[in-house]
Amino acid sequence: MITLEIKGLNKMQSRFDKAPSVLKNGIKKAIGRSLEMVETESKRRTPVDTGLLRSSIGGVQGFKSIGERSGKIGTNVKYALAVHEGSGRHRVGENKFMEKGLDASLPFIKKTFKEILNKI
Repeated sequence: MITLEIKGLNKMQSRFDKAPSVLKNGIKKAIGRSLEMVETESKRRTPVDTGLLRSSIGGVQGFKSIGERSGKIGTNVKYALAVHEGSGRHRVGENKFMEKGLDASLPFIKKTFKEILNKI
């Protein structure tokens, strides 16, 4: 009879057992970091008159939620949609500020998820 002992097998099995929670936490962290970037880039482009709309994105008069597989960020200011679509008048800023903020964030988001997945 022969016996084969694989050194480190118990340690490897332990890491495999932890993999689902590590992956789950890593993805949630990447979603959170991605939302922060989208918030920053969107605010940078948001038209400003009084500053209410800009400060509401992800803030008290807005929303930001991070789930296990998705995230949301936005504003509940009543005139936000009109300004976003370009029919509201403001002194400075761009229309489609949320879309443009997301587009500007995509390289960072891709990099963030790649880094998280490489660590796992």
